[in-house]
Amino acid sequence: MEKRVTLKKESDGAFLIIQRTNIVERFTIRFFKQPAVRRIKLDKFGLFVVEQLDSHKNVQQIADEMSEHFGEEAEPALPRLVKFLQVLEVYDWIIWDTDDSVLK
Repeated sequence: MEKRVTLKKESDGAFLIIQRTNIVERFTIRFFKQPAVRRIKLDKFGLFVVEQLDSHKNVQQIADEMSEHFGEEAEPALPRLVKFLQVLEVYDWIIWDTDDSVLK
């Protein structure tokens, strides 16, 4: 099965490419000539977080690495990270692995 969400780096920035797959989206793609994918531009913090999601890290570990990587610029790292992950979760763009308490 193909991933619904992928990361794509281009010369003008990094983007989450989201496949529009539900029945309403497929209808609008076909009959209203809507694009088949959404392109969500990421800032440097979003890109850093998304790159960390492939590994087996919990939220606190990612927040700590974000603080270490960006320093004061990332603060408050944990609340910022939690809000970003909440947005990704609301749209079903991430899946939580509850057995290990990590993101996949």
